[in-house]
Amino acid sequence: MKGSHPLHRVAIVGVAATEMARQLDTTSAEISLRAALAALGDAGLTSADVDGVAARWPGPGGTVFQPGSADWAEVFGRPLRWVCDTYPQGVPGALDAAAAIAAGLCETAVVFGGQAGVMGGATVADYTRPDNEFIACWGSLTAAQFALVAQVYRHRFTPDPEKMAAIAAAIRNAGHANPAAVMTGRGPFTAADVLASPMVAEPFRLLDLCLATEGAAAIVLTTAELARDLPQPPVAILGGGSEWHRQQYVNPPRYDEVWGLGADAARRAFELAELSPQDVNVFELYDINTYEVVRQFEMLGLCGEGEGADYLADAGIGIDGRHPLNTDGGLLSYSHIGWGGPTLKIVEAARQLRGTAGPGQVPDTEIALVTGAGSGAQYHNVMILGRG
Repeated sequence: MKGSHPLHRVAIVGVAATEMARQLDTTSAEISLRAALAALGDAGLTSADVDGVAARWPGPGGTVFQPGSADWAEVFGRPLRWVCDTYPQGVPGALDAAAAIAAGLCETAVVFGGQAGVMGGATVADYTRPDNEFIACWGSLTAAQFALVAQVYRHRFTPDPEKMAAIAAAIRNAGHANPAAVMTGRGPFTAADVLASPMVAEPFRLLDLCLATEGAAAIVLTTAELARDLPQPPVAILGGGSEWHRQQYVNPPRYDEVWGLGADAARRAFELAELSPQDVNVFELYDINTYEVVRQFEMLGLCGEGEGADYLADAGIGIDGRHPLNTDGGLLSYSHIGWGGPTLKIVEAARQLRGTAGPGQVPDTEIALVTGAGSGAQYHNVMILGRG
């Protein structure tokens, strides 16, 4: 492990993702448990080893007070020493679990989640249209919230449409080449394909936007000391941070408040890791839409505001580019599984660091950056992972 910070005494020792599809013939609880048990098996552990859980309870039964992580205690068949009900997914769930382990509140924690049996045809996913003031009642949805921000960016900087579309095409082509992706074999995609796809929420066309699919993902964390005796090479948590500007999807986002959101979290994460964004080998960024990808490179300081499309066109985002990006196909092409979506980013980053990421493997990966949420959601989180 890297240093003396408490987070550096915790490692990710198991990861798993179930099959991904537009619809699966099972339940959210079953598919989530399947991912958790697979991640434990990957770590060489069993449910008897788990004393910490960060996982939304999807029902049936259980509590009506969400997220309801404690409901999983009965499923695992033992009392839990720690549960996370603040934000039990992705980077925040992993950082909370790592902090709990470092503080001695638990020893082995599982962060997991997903969905199945909930996507019904061509309807809008319910989690993109929460029953909040000024949202569901007016027909707003997640894409429209992010579009409010992207429209201002487009007006101020007029990014080249083909270069923007090429970003979406590159990520989708990573999914085209990934046999586990929902969009496997559906490409190859070109910038022209993206620009020809239907408009959904201007400036977002259909191929600019992430999927809404089914499946589950899980990660297992434990102490660095215990990790040394487990079968998989440990993945070190080098740094992390979160930035919460406002509750998501309540008040509309304003460009000048949220375009740089996450810069402080990233700065703190890289300081803790004693690294810079230039040191990152693989970027597993939350690609809920094309503009959000550009925003994150600008937020990280790798290019100036308004320069992201040109910068990424020059740098390259394929596995042979300067900034390999969303190597499994990301949310655009691999899968977006609701509450489990952010955890997929950690699973792929860990596989990259292990050297087991399949056709999207970037050679000699030592440092991976994972992010979650973004400008339209009005919060952002960052985690830096490295070889243990």
